[in-house]
Amino acid sequence: MDSNASLVNNQSAFEALDLCCQKIIEKMGDKPIEDWRLSDYNALSSKLGSQTKVYLSINTLKRLFGQLKTPQRYFPQKATRDALAQFIGYRDWHEFELVNAVGKGTVTETVTIPEPQLPLKKKKANGRVMALILSLIVVSVAISIYFLFWKNNGLDAQRAELVCENPFGSVPHTAVFKLKSTGDSDRQYHIDFMDEATTAEISGRKEVAKFFRNPGVVYATLLAGNKPIDTVAVYMQTKGWVANSGNDTSTAFPIAGLKPLNPKNISVSKKQLDSAGLATNKPFLVGYSNIKPSGISGDNFSFKCRVFAEQSRPGTQCVETTIIILGEKHRHLLTLNRQNCVAFSEYKFSEKRVIGSEQFLGALAFDPVNGGDIEIRVVNKHVSLILNQKKVLEVSYNKTIGKVMGIKILFSGIGKAVSPILQDLSTREIF
Repeated sequence: MDSNASLVNNQSAFEALDLCCQKIIEKMGDKPIEDWRLSDYNALSSKLGSQTKVYLSINTLKRLFGQLKTPQRYFPQKATRDALAQFIGYRDWHEFELVNAVGKGTVTETVTIPEPQLPLKKKKANGRVMALILSLIVVSVAISIYFLFWKNNGLDAQRAELVCENPFGSVPHTAVFKLKSTGDSDRQYHIDFMDEATTAEISGRKEVAKFFRNPGVVYATLLAGNKPIDTVAVYMQTKGWVANSGNDTSTAFPIAGLKPLNPKNISVSKKQLDSAGLATNKPFLVGYSNIKPSGISGDNFSFKCRVFAEQSRPGTQCVETTIIILGEKHRHLLTLNRQNCVAFSEYKFSEKRVIGSEQFLGALAFDPVNGGDIEIRVVNKHVSLILNQKKVLEVSYNKTIGKVMGIKILFSGIGKAVSPILQDLSTREIF
């Protein structure tokens, strides 16, 4: 049984974790972790999930590599460590520690014990004994894995349900989460809030309260081990289009007190950013949000908008434009860059995701410095993307995102959105 509490006080455990992280960095191209961007973490999360079926959020990866500071150094649970070890070629974390003997600051890549020279007959006898022992070990491990899998992925996990006591709020909002379970009330689960908050532990006896500062929809996912078993949404609503900004995804500065902006010309000025307390001498984001319930299907709609983005700012070579359509269950996301920065472009329509660092997205090159038109058309879960009146992408997905609950338009630097319109293709309802 893994005891995380005891491991985190063990220096050799952290030495092993450091070595594992270094090997992961080498596998991802040996780029210094200090130079990693959001796209690098996205790429690792995607590859790790594809290979091990364990999906870690961006914030979890940042804590793992020491790039997101916490009061105590982060040490992941065993299931996460097993996935990290499997990602770099080991069966599990235990094998990684055995092969890479770590202790007292010394790392040895392999430990080899020479085989004693025995008489031939004694070797054969010992060989039969060893074969029997190995067979028993294999059977024991197989039985253990079966019951572990059954416990973590079977009936216990299916009986747990995540509930948000107050899913609708304004900005800022403190949401309270509880667990409904017919199983062991002391059993520990985890809640993943993506980039909006740190992962939290929850059980039938423990509530979790989380503070959300950004307008939008947060998808809180309940994890049994590392398997997602339930998701609830929390809505930070607005009164029309509002603006906020930050120097990274974890900070938020409300602009003009989150008062409604002109929907035909959604923009902010540098003076308003200065008044909000934003450091405009460093790279920053400006986000426009319109969050409210609707009856519009997130799988049958059209979205049109004309956008204007800045030229490169000091410290920012690639100026991104991002459109997010938020649904009850999932979201659609589109990040666009100009031609020489398409490695940082990506699209995610429900579960269907492609990032520019893994697949060339040159057809999605988009430079709206002098204005550009974006149209997203979804018909029965089939997406058509039209940029400047030219169809550049067609893709289908499987999982519904439910009703549309919000729209976000994000810019690197100061951007402007002109008359965004989202309309249901069946009912003609306008968001």
